[in-house]
Amino acid sequence: MRRITTIIAISAAVLAHAQCPNNNVLFNVTATPASCPGSITANCIFGGEYVLVNVVAGNTYTFSTCGGAAWDTQITLYNNAGGGSLGYNDDFCGLQSTVTWVATFTGQLRVLIDLYNCASNFSCANLTVTCVPPSVPSDCVYMLTLSDSFSDGWGTSFVGVSINGGPVQNYTVPFGVPSTTIPIPVNIGDVVVLSYNASGAWQTDNSFTLMLSGGVLYSSGSPPTAGTVYAATVTCTPPPASQEDCIGAMTICSNLSLNNNTNHTGGVVDIHPGNSGCLDTQEYQGTWYVFSPSAGGNLGFTILPNGPDDYDWAVWGPYLPGTTPGSICPPAGPPIRCAASSGPATFNNTGSYGTGMGHATFSPPQFASTAVSYGIPATTDICPLVAPQRCGWVPGMQVTIGQVYLMYISNWSQTNSGFSLNWNLQNGASLECVILPMDLFAFDAHARDGRVSLNWSVGREKDERRYEVERSAHGTAYQLIGTVAGSGSSPGAHHYSFVDEAPPMGVVTYRLKLVDTGDAGTYSVERVVLIGHNGGGLLLVPNPGKDLIDVMIPESLEEGWLTLMDATGRMVLRARTQGTSTRLDASPFPSGLYAVLLTDEHGRAVARSTWIKE
Repeated sequence: MRRITTIIAISAAVLAHAQCPNNNVLFNVTATPASCPGSITANCIFGGEYVLVNVVAGNTYTFSTCGGAAWDTQITLYNNAGGGSLGYNDDFCGLQSTVTWVATFTGQLRVLIDLYNCASNFSCANLTVTCVPPSVPSDCVYMLTLSDSFSDGWGTSFVGVSINGGPVQNYTVPFGVPSTTIPIPVNIGDVVVLSYNASGAWQTDNSFTLMLSGGVLYSSGSPPTAGTVYAATVTCTPPPASQEDCIGAMTICSNLSLNNNTNHTGGVVDIHPGNSGCLDTQEYQGTWYVFSPSAGGNLGFTILPNGPDDYDWAVWGPYLPGTTPGSICPPAGPPIRCAASSGPATFNNTGSYGTGMGHATFSPPQFASTAVSYGIPATTDICPLVAPQRCGWVPGMQVTIGQVYLMYISNWSQTNSGFSLNWNLQNGASLECVILPMDLFAFDAHARDGRVSLNWSVGREKDERRYEVERSAHGTAYQLIGTVAGSGSSPGAHHYSFVDEAPPMGVVTYRLKLVDTGDAGTYSVERVVLIGHNGGGLLLVPNPGKDLIDVMIPESLEEGWLTLMDATGRMVLRARTQGTSTRLDASPFPSGLYAVLLTDEHGRAVARSTWIKE
């Protein structure tokens, strides 16, 4: 019976489109985004009511009730001055509806919300209106992300953006929105200036980040500094990953007493429910480190804040010898050591704000196998542990030579006051003090005109003699197809490229083998492309899958935006396409059915597909 009903609903869509009257009840609030790009939500619209939206010709508008109603909505668009319908949708996301429309006039648009089929309803729905301006040809696109940790809006605060001394475009975060991202097309040689107006309340809620291709150009921290905060000439070269992101982890060793502080969280969300352990899933002005024992033994450390402060931390591993951040970031599972007690709880329990592992008194046993995990979850200011255990401290690790570990140190209280880190190495343990082999912070593969272009960037190198490019077709074994010489032990970022002139048709996977002067090799992450994909749809690999999705896009549609939506129609991820193959990370999201939508530079929906997370 459900199947018959669905067929009737689909078949009647054209009739519904024509029949919905243009004379229903006016909703009492005009729903127009404060800026474009931007969005606004009109709450509690009853079936049969219409909303007026002030639109500008050329802008792309999306109207959605996805996840905002418990009944079968349909949306119809009209010019409020009169005339027939301009757009219609029913059941794009379950029983809910979404319409994407490029404005053909400047004036008031009437957005009618009905219960299917063109009837009123005595319960209400929320309508979200999103505006995207026309695309501008550019050499690259900066991404400006504005965040509000309490979603109560920035009030009168805003970020101002000026290009080449032109007029300043102001951007803010409206009430009820946790963050908003604005694409800023730029050309090589442009001068971009960012300023911040701090006139609004609750400045500690606000932060913003300017990024290019996943690299952080500027991060404000919280609260942001008022006035001009960034001015630079555009090169379109992605910056190296920052230490606030896992991929930018700093190598630390046994003869180093570290002093560090930060005021932001980088540009990548590395901590999520699948790997956070005792940490909060939100990142609080933390920095990443990587270390490797040069001799086995017992390992511990002390993190001592510069004052009465609350620092949390976690360690992941052990990873195989030679492992680099490029192949393990973000960590896939929970940490093996973790402490997130509040600073006051640690102080009240130990007499110090210091935290760490391997203390002779506070963490029995002082050292333990890495096969056993220890963690102290978040507490109030009163420590719940029973002596001899102490808040802020867990057993140290029994390590062996060559193992690799990741560590994240988070300033939960966000004071920017910094800390020092000192090692406790016993029973012969020592740490390797040379930089680990490589820090690969970008590796992409793009198919075009029957060829595949591979590009990669390395933030740090040590004795890299060559990069071997390997290819696997249709799941077969990898084969060497080319070699690129490295730059050796040299500071700064290095950029490399290789073109596969004759790839086989179908699904092809690429990876890099990084070979040093001793002929030892480590492998990069994999990149997947689809050769000969010129159809009109999206191909998702693998599907079903678990964490990473490679979205194959026809060459004719490769410039645009990919949106991942859950079963309720809520957007959980949005990313700019990266040629004919774009990788999405769905690891933070629960299992279930997801919709993948491709929109072009004008915001028009051009292709869609579904993906199942196992």
